[in-house]
This record gives sequence, C-alpha cells and structure tokens, in this order.
Amino acid sequence: MTIEYVGKADTMLAEYSAMLERCDVRNAKAKVLLAEAEELASESRELANEEFMASPADAADIAAHRAVLNEQIDAKSAEVVRLHQETFTEWERFNATQW
Repeated sequence: MTIEYVGKADTMLAEYSAMLERCDVRNAKAKVLLAEAEELASESRELANEEFMASPADAADIAAHRAVLNEQIDAKSAEVVRLHQETFTEWERFNATQW
C-alpha cells in the first residue's frame, strides 16, 4: 500500500464513521418523534370515540381538538420523513464520492 492509498482509506473510514454517527442521531430523533406522534394518535382515536357519543356542541369542540392533534401528528411525521431523506441523501453522496 502506498502512503496516498492509506491516507485515502483513513479519510474514507473517518467520513464513514462520522456519517454513521450523524445517522444514529437522526434515527434517535426520528424514534422520539414517532413515539410522540403515536401518543397523539392514540389520544386522537380516544377523542374520536368520545366525539361519536358527544352532544353536537361538545362534538364540535372535540373535532377542533382532534384537528389540532392531527396537525401535530402530520408535523412530526413530516419531520421523520425529512430526517430519513437527509440520511438517504447523505448515503447517496458518500457512495458517489470518488475516494
């Protein structure tokens, strides 16, 4: 092995290790967001049952609250998708790099 080759291998390994660490951080964030979204979805399902049995006035309030919950769920889901897309893009960039 030449010194140049060893240097390139060291650089590639360092970049790969750093990329894995960044991926782990994003995956941890995604897991937290998914758990939070699932809690909100569970609450929304419970409210849906209450809404079905509620008076019209209460049903409107419950529906409004469910709409807010659904917006929060959508926001968390979108962030998870963004994190996964960021990871995918980083993997593509790494694989396309000429070492």
